[in-house]
Amino acid sequence: MNLERNIAHNLEDTAFHITTIPNSSFYIHYHTFYEIYYFAAGDADYLVEGKEYHLTPNSLILLSPNMFHGVRVNSDVPYIRYAVHFDPGILPPERRNMLISSFPGNQKNSPREAFYEHTEDYQLEIYLKHLVSSERYQPIISDKQYSTIFLEALLAQISMMSQTLRPTRITYSAPDTITDIIRYLNNHLTESISLDSLSSQFFISKYYMNRAFKKATGTTVMDYLTYKRIVMARQLMLNGDSASAAAQKCGFGDYSSFYRAYRKVMGYSPSKDLQNCLDGPQAK
Repeated sequence: MNLERNIAHNLEDTAFHITTIPNSSFYIHYHTFYEIYYFAAGDADYLVEGKEYHLTPNSLILLSPNMFHGVRVNSDVPYIRYAVHFDPGILPPERRNMLISSFPGNQKNSPREAFYEHTEDYQLEIYLKHLVSSERYQPIISDKQYSTIFLEALLAQISMMSQTLRPTRITYSAPDTITDIIRYLNNHLTESISLDSLSSQFFISKYYMNRAFKKATGTTVMDYLTYKRIVMARQLMLNGDSASAAAQKCGFGDYSSFYRAYRKVMGYSPSKDLQNCLDGPQAK
């Protein structure tokens, strides 16, 4: 499995892709924004933190931020899909909650992704084509409001769809113990956690735990924990905390380890996000 980071810059990003090259393992990545993933055709599977979905034409996945996820393309049949990434801050405040209401994960321990099949009756691809076209001609139009309007229309259609179409059950799920460990990590990010403590608590060997965890998420237990802590620390800094205060609140024993982890996960030092915070709000 490969791992890639993708950091949001608050403006939506839209793409339409056709691929004919298979890959034998899941291409795992993560990002800090919401994602609408629409599978039009091909032979592929999708993995989201221990849950695997077999994609069918016109299927849709809604992802909340900071989820490890990725796709495996099983053959050279043309793999056709759309991906829309957005920060809810670009949506009008008076309609924001309604427009993102179809995304799961608003309650503790609830799933943070949803998979829908047989969405063709809702004509989502038409909305996606309009959105992609608006992005393509943006330099000519020179007005970002057009793509925001098309994004609103797509989200409104998805919201209505989610009220009548039930999500599809997963094809594969990680063993219950690994699912429990994932849930535990997300709920105890600020506490002292080690492989030894997890091994004792969940009655599982460290070797098996790491191997099974990597199959489920695409990364190791401690790398997963580090990433989640960095995401939390970044948000604290954007909300006004100093880097040292954020590091302490998120379970890092000392600032130097936090600094190294931040550069590894984000690709730059904490000072860059602190400066962005001073320069102005990030489209909240």
